[in-house]
Amino acid sequence: MVEAIEIFIKQMNDMAQKLKMHNTTIKNPSGLSARGQLSTTYDIALLTLHASQNQYISEIWRKKEYQVDILGEDARQTKIKTTIENQFLSNYYTLLGGKTGTLGIIKNLTAIVYEQGKQYIVVTIGAQGNRFHQTRLILDYALKGALSEDIQIRAYTVMPYPSFPIHLSNNTRLQQLLAYKEHEKVNPASIIKLLTILTALTYPITMEDSIVIEAEDIVEDALNALKIGDIISVNDALHLMLLASSNIAAQALARFVGQKSIK
Repeated sequence: MVEAIEIFIKQMNDMAQKLKMHNTTIKNPSGLSARGQLSTTYDIALLTLHASQNQYISEIWRKKEYQVDILGEDARQTKIKTTIENQFLSNYYTLLGGKTGTLGIIKNLTAIVYEQGKQYIVVTIGAQGNRFHQTRLILDYALKGALSEDIQIRAYTVMPYPSFPIHLSNNTRLQQLLAYKEHEKVNPASIIKLLTILTALTYPITMEDSIVIEAEDIVEDALNALKIGDIISVNDALHLMLLASSNIAAQALARFVGQKSIK
């Protein structure tokens, strides 16, 4: 149902405005390339902040791997691993959670790190080379004033994790410790799946609800773990999206929720 997806995308854009992501426009739920699908590093930092306060997302972020039980005619199990564990960052900072975004040569990352009793949100868009290494360079510069080599990133934001409830901020812009082109509109790629999940979880769905993969759910997906007729739970869909960044799972979840809103 194309209508169901369109309804869900509208809801995603409404959610973006609710989260004060005023420079974000959504065109699809997976983060695949679409003309006009844009955000900023500041908006993505806000998205990451809200995502971190969601129970389901934060619990999944703690996992390094997960086994998906796929039902249907071709019942099977598949093991997935997180895409954000990388020694170029985790050897230097405690990584609490986050999301990668990859689209061709575009390499993005949003992460929450812990350092000396404090938490920070760091967003990097358009990293050259290893995005985790570039993110570490940014954190070194922001937190220690050390810069061992040039930072090669199109845009970035480092934001101290707020010590107050986010809903109390009203229209106040949150403090940024370090930023570069934080208002430039850029392609968020798969990071947008965080908004897909937050939007879906505003509806009366349960983690045990079953999603049957349909033809319209099949989109470009490097993971390629799902096919038409497969049955997964909402819980499995969230794990596939957050750990392995499955585009098909994102499309299926959006269509599933969109259909519920029509009913």
